[in-house]
Amino acid sequence: MSKLIAILIAVIPIILFLKSVFGRSQAMKRASSELRRQIDYMVWAILFFILCGIVYSVVNLIHPILK
Repeated sequence: MSKLIAILIAVIPIILFLKSVFGRSQAMKRASSELRRQIDYMVWAILFFILCGIVYSVVNLIHPILK
């Protein structure tokens, strides 16, 4: 396990160096931006469904009391 961590620690600077040397193309930047936007929409959708579940639960708790 410690060898794996050591290898990862050694590889990270190499990856960062290669990224800085070659940079990112415009297509890669656009694709990354689009992916982030899609992930944001997915997170908002999940939060919306969680909110719907909470509202449904609260209504089911309150409805018998008001009957």
